[in-house]
This record gives sequence, C-alpha cells and structure tokens, in this order.
Amino acid sequence: MKSVRILVVDDSIAIVNSLCTILKVSGFEVDSAFNGSDALRKIHSSDYDVVICDIEMPGITGLDLLGKVRRDYDRELDVILMTGYLDHDYFIEAIRMGASDFIRKPVDTKQIIRSIHSLMERKQSRNDYSDFYQNTETADFRFVIDPCQFSKFAISKVFNAFLRQSFQLNHNLLNELLICVDEMVYNAYIHGTLGLTVGERMLDHSGLQKVIESRLQQPEIAAKRLRFTFLMDHVANVITISVEDDGEGFDHEGWIQRVAIEPKLNLDETGRGISMLYHLADSLEFSQGGRKVSVTKKISSSTPA
Repeated sequence: MKSVRILVVDDSIAIVNSLCTILKVSGFEVDSAFNGSDALRKIHSSDYDVVICDIEMPGITGLDLLGKVRRDYDRELDVILMTGYLDHDYFIEAIRMGASDFIRKPVDTKQIIRSIHSLMERKQSRNDYSDFYQNTETADFRFVIDPCQFSKFAISKVFNAFLRQSFQLNHNLLNELLICVDEMVYNAYIHGTLGLTVGERMLDHSGLQKVIESRLQQPEIAAKRLRFTFLMDHVANVITISVEDDGEGFDHEGWIQRVAIEPKLNLDETGRGISMLYHLADSLEFSQGGRKVSVTKKISSSTPA
C-alpha cells in the first residue's frame, strides 16, 4: 500500500510542527501549510490523501478551504477539521460541504490517527461502478453480523460501494450517511456488544485489541449479534438505517435531552456518536431500551453537490 500523504494546515507554527512530528512517527508522509492560500496552492500542485485543517484561521478559514477544495479541486479529498469550539449550525454546514471528520483542540493524537486510518479504509472502497438498482422504488437489506468477525471498516466499505453503485446519491448526502453508519455500528459493537469501559476505550490500539480479543473469548459475548438494516424508499423520498445490538441498552432519553440543550457540539469520545447522529439525522429514533437506533435522511435533504 502506498504511503498516505497528509497536508496539515494551521496558522500556529507550534501546532503544525507538533502534529507533523506525530504523524511522521506514525508512518505518514506529511506536508504543511500555515494559511489557507498556501494550502490551496499545495493542493493544486500535489496529490494528498488527507488534509487536516484548523477552522479558525485568518483570511481563508478552514470552512472556506473546504468549500474551495470541494468546488475547484478534489471532491474526494478527505478533509479533517480541527476546532476548539463548533456550534451546531457551523457543524451541519461543514458536514454538508463535505467535511470528513472533526477533531477537538487540543488534539487527541490517538483520535486523529484513528480517524485517518478509518478514512483510508473508506477511500479504498471508492470506485466507479455502473449504476445498479437505478429505478428501484424500494430496497430493503438486512444483515446479521457475528461480533467475532466484526470490522467497522468492512461494513463502511461495502455500504459506501453499494450506495455509490446503486443509487446515485449526491456527495453530501452520501458523506452524511457514511458518518452515521460509522458511529452507529461502532457504538453498537463497543458499547452494546463488548460493553467496554471508558478506560478500556482510551487504550492504545494494541491494548484495545487485547481487551477486545479477551471479551470475545467469553461465550455470552461471542453469542451476541449485530443487526444492520438499510431501507431506501424512493416513493417516500427517505433512507432509513437501523443498527440493533444484544446489549443491555442505555438511558437514551437522558442523552438526547443532554445533547438537545448543549450549547456546542460534543466531539469528545463519550457522547460523540449520539451528538453527531442528533445533528445529522432528519429523524433519530431509539427503541428496545436503547439497543436499537434508527436514522432517517431525506434523499433530497442535502444541498446538491
């Protein structure tokens, strides 16, 4: 596999140097820019896989950069935005413009590396396919997933390729759906199936894998299943995605109330998934005591790409 090329953009020299050092040590090929104009010149002349950009920059902001990249350069280039504060409207606008992920400042290096790996796994599945099911009025697919064979990336890859091949969704809607799928499936696996604690989830990759392998050795956990459902209804003009696990559920009403009154978007590891789903979904529904979550998106709800 070719080296992953990353462009880090921030007006803070200290942040750029620190992040570049960390990413290089992690095996990535890294370049840097200290303002939006310089970043756009480099994007025009070089082939990057990921751009990591601060939102609050003088001149061309991170959101301006994202818009120009999507409009004038590479619509498929993954752009991760870094921010210390992000209100709901700004977040929704950025997602619909095609932001791939958000990282809170000060940067959690483990989180940003996980994000890059996730995006690269998703990128591998981006291929041009002939249209499939183009005139289908409804499509209903259901998958039962063995946790011992679980791979969030495999699900994202299949789902990404399936949607691109079959339904000709605009880029913004596709981006929103893929983010929802990643959050829903990962949360169902980590929380509902494995029941990992906050401390366990914060372990490095090697430590986390050991905990997961240990959990899956327990017969009662290995016997659990994840159920993933996709419903496309062209007549009703909606897509509904549901994920159900065999866990104990959780206080989803309390979390929804908390997310609804929060003055800013929660990008922390704890509560991040519900917060993102709440602000991306046209309809978010929990059932079966929180073991099942359903997200509904209008097919024409996003601004056309």
